[in-house]
Amino acid sequence: MHDTGRGRSVRMPQIVEDILQGVEDRLDISTREVSRALNVPHSIVWRVLRDEKLHPYHVQKVQALIPADYAPRVEFVRWFLRQLEAQPDFSAHVIHG
Repeated sequence: MHDTGRGRSVRMPQIVEDILQGVEDRLDISTREVSRALNVPHSIVWRVLRDEKLHPYHVQKVQALIPADYAPRVEFVRWFLRQLEAQPDFSAHVIHG
């Protein structure tokens, strides 16, 4: 007998909502964790994320501050504050290009 998929179409909007809620609640959650938590195939999680133009990612630390970084950071902040004194909208030009 051929499966008509009727139950699937009724449940799909709720599954999509649950998947999106899951990744919104925990930005660090993996697609496999979402799949297990909701008891849906991993491929469905990927499809929902792709359809919503979302891309799973994993945070990977590649840099760390060391004690020698302190002085240059302080000097940069002082320079930035001097720029703001001279030109109050300086930060808008830096941020917006």
